[in-house]
Amino acid sequence: MEEEIIAGKHSVTEALRSGRTINKIWIAENAQKHLTQPIIFEAKKLGVVIQQVDKRKLDQMAPGMQHQGVVAQAAPYAYAEVEDILQAAEAKGEAPFILLLDEIEDPHNLGSILRTADCTGVHGVIVPKRRSAQVTATVSKTSAGAAEYV
Repeated sequence: MEEEIIAGKHSVTEALRSGRTINKIWIAENAQKHLTQPIIFEAKKLGVVIQQVDKRKLDQMAPGMQHQGVVAQAAPYAYAEVEDILQAAEAKGEAPFILLLDEIEDPHNLGSILRTADCTGVHGVIVPKRRSAQVTATVSKTSAGAAEYV
Protein backbone atom coordinates (compact mmCIF):
# COMPACT_ATOMS: atom_id res chain seq x y z
CA MET A 1 0.00 0.00 0.00
CA GLU A 2 1.09 3.53 -0.68
CA GLU A 3 2.05 5.84 2.11
CA GLU A 4 0.28 9.14 2.61
CA ILE A 5 1.62 12.63 3.13
CA ILE A 6 0.11 14.68 5.96
CA ALA A 7 0.91 18.39 5.99
CA GLY A 8 0.44 21.09 8.60
CA LYS A 9 1.08 21.28 12.32
CA HIS A 10 -2.47 20.47 13.45
CA SER A 11 -2.90 17.57 11.03
CA VAL A 12 0.44 16.01 11.98
CA THR A 13 -0.14 16.56 15.71
CA GLU A 14 -3.58 14.92 15.61
CA ALA A 15 -2.29 12.02 13.50
CA LEU A 16 0.36 11.37 16.17
CA ARG A 17 -2.10 11.69 19.06
CA SER A 18 -4.69 9.44 17.43
CA GLY A 19 -2.27 6.55 17.18
CA ARG A 20 -1.96 6.60 13.39
CA THR A 21 1.24 4.98 12.16
CA ILE A 22 3.66 7.76 11.25
CA ASN A 23 6.85 6.63 9.54
CA LYS A 24 8.77 9.90 9.41
CA ILE A 25 8.33 13.62 10.02
CA TRP A 26 10.16 16.41 8.21
CA ILE A 27 10.37 19.85 9.81
CA ALA A 28 11.62 22.99 8.06
CA GLU A 29 14.95 24.20 9.42
CA ASN A 30 13.55 27.70 9.86
CA ALA A 31 10.22 26.61 11.43
CA GLN A 32 9.15 28.43 14.58
CA LYS A 33 10.23 26.32 17.56
CA HIS A 34 7.13 27.06 19.65
CA LEU A 35 4.98 25.59 16.87
CA THR A 36 7.09 22.49 16.22
CA GLN A 37 8.13 21.63 19.79
CA PRO A 38 4.86 19.79 20.66
CA ILE A 39 5.20 17.72 17.46
CA ILE A 40 8.83 16.87 18.20
CA PHE A 41 7.95 15.91 21.79
CA GLU A 42 5.04 13.67 20.69
CA ALA A 43 7.10 12.09 17.87
CA LYS A 44 10.07 11.31 20.12
CA LYS A 45 7.74 9.72 22.67
CA LEU A 46 6.49 7.39 19.91
CA GLY A 47 9.91 6.76 18.37
CA VAL A 48 9.10 8.49 15.07
CA VAL A 49 12.10 9.63 13.02
CA ILE A 50 12.33 13.43 12.65
CA GLN A 51 14.45 15.17 10.05
CA GLN A 52 15.21 18.88 9.70
CA VAL A 53 15.13 19.92 6.02
CA ASP A 54 15.03 22.97 3.84
CA LYS A 55 11.51 24.41 3.35
CA ARG A 56 11.81 23.81 -0.41
CA LYS A 57 11.87 20.03 0.19
CA LEU A 58 8.56 20.32 2.06
CA ASP A 59 7.14 22.39 -0.80
CA GLN A 60 8.04 19.53 -3.16
CA MET A 61 6.61 16.84 -0.87
CA ALA A 62 3.28 18.65 -0.33
CA PRO A 63 2.78 20.71 -3.50
CA GLY A 64 0.13 23.41 -3.24
CA MET A 65 -0.50 22.72 0.45
CA GLN A 66 0.04 25.03 3.42
CA HIS A 67 2.39 22.71 5.32
CA GLN A 68 3.42 25.29 7.95
CA GLY A 69 6.90 23.79 7.96
CA VAL A 70 5.76 20.28 8.97
CA VAL A 71 5.16 17.22 6.75
CA ALA A 72 4.72 13.61 7.84
CA GLN A 73 4.69 10.31 5.98
CA ALA A 74 1.94 8.06 7.34
CA ALA A 75 0.50 4.64 6.69
CA PRO A 76 -2.58 4.79 4.45
CA TYR A 77 -5.76 6.03 6.12
CA ALA A 78 -7.59 3.11 7.73
CA TYR A 79 -11.31 3.14 7.02
CA ALA A 80 -13.65 1.57 9.58
CA GLU A 81 -16.57 -0.74 8.91
CA VAL A 82 -20.13 0.20 9.90
CA GLU A 83 -19.97 -2.44 12.65
CA ASP A 84 -16.95 -0.62 14.13
CA ILE A 85 -18.90 2.64 14.24
CA LEU A 86 -21.85 0.96 15.94
CA GLN A 87 -19.54 -0.68 18.50
CA ALA A 88 -17.86 2.66 19.25
CA ALA A 89 -21.24 4.24 19.98
CA GLU A 90 -22.27 1.29 22.13
CA ALA A 91 -18.99 1.44 24.08
CA LYS A 92 -19.80 5.07 24.94
CA GLY A 93 -23.34 4.12 25.95
CA GLU A 94 -24.73 6.41 23.24
CA ALA A 95 -27.21 5.96 20.43
CA PRO A 96 -25.30 5.74 17.13
CA PHE A 97 -24.86 9.10 15.41
CA ILE A 98 -23.78 8.41 11.82
CA LEU A 99 -23.40 10.86 8.96
CA LEU A 100 -24.04 9.49 5.44
CA LEU A 101 -22.42 11.37 2.57
CA ASP A 102 -23.23 11.07 -1.10
CA GLU A 103 -21.07 12.36 -3.95
CA ILE A 104 -18.97 14.83 -1.94
CA GLU A 105 -16.21 15.12 -4.53
CA ASP A 106 -14.29 18.17 -3.31
CA PRO A 107 -11.67 17.15 -0.71
CA HIS A 108 -11.93 20.58 0.96
CA ASN A 109 -15.66 20.06 1.48
CA LEU A 110 -15.09 16.58 2.90
CA GLY A 111 -12.46 17.97 5.29
CA SER A 112 -14.84 20.69 6.49
CA ILE A 113 -17.63 18.15 6.97
CA LEU A 114 -15.32 15.87 8.99
CA ARG A 115 -14.23 18.78 11.19
CA THR A 116 -17.87 19.68 11.90
CA ALA A 117 -18.82 16.02 12.42
CA ASP A 118 -16.06 15.63 15.01
CA CYS A 119 -17.20 18.77 16.86
CA THR A 120 -20.81 17.58 16.97
CA GLY A 121 -20.03 14.11 18.33
CA VAL A 122 -20.65 12.02 15.21
CA HIS A 123 -19.45 8.44 15.78
CA GLY A 124 -18.69 7.84 12.12
CA VAL A 125 -19.07 9.15 8.59
CA ILE A 126 -19.96 6.85 5.72
CA VAL A 127 -18.30 7.79 2.44
CA PRO A 128 -19.10 5.89 -0.77
CA LYS A 129 -16.23 4.11 -2.54
CA ARG A 130 -17.17 5.66 -5.89
CA ARG A 131 -18.00 9.22 -6.95
CA SER A 132 -16.75 10.62 -3.67
CA ALA A 133 -13.61 12.22 -2.27
CA GLN A 134 -11.54 9.85 -0.14
CA VAL A 135 -9.49 10.83 2.89
CA THR A 136 -6.31 12.38 1.49
CA ALA A 137 -3.68 14.85 2.68
CA THR A 138 -5.94 17.72 1.54
CA VAL A 139 -8.90 16.33 3.49
CA SER A 140 -6.75 15.81 6.58
CA LYS A 141 -5.37 19.35 6.35
CA THR A 142 -8.81 20.93 5.82
CA SER A 143 -10.28 18.93 8.69
CA ALA A 144 -7.52 20.28 11.00
CA GLY A 145 -6.81 16.71 12.11
CA ALA A 146 -10.45 15.69 12.76
CA ALA A 147 -10.15 13.03 10.03
CA GLU A 148 -8.04 11.04 12.50
CA TYR A 149 -10.94 10.73 14.96
CA VAL A 150 -14.18 10.44 12.95
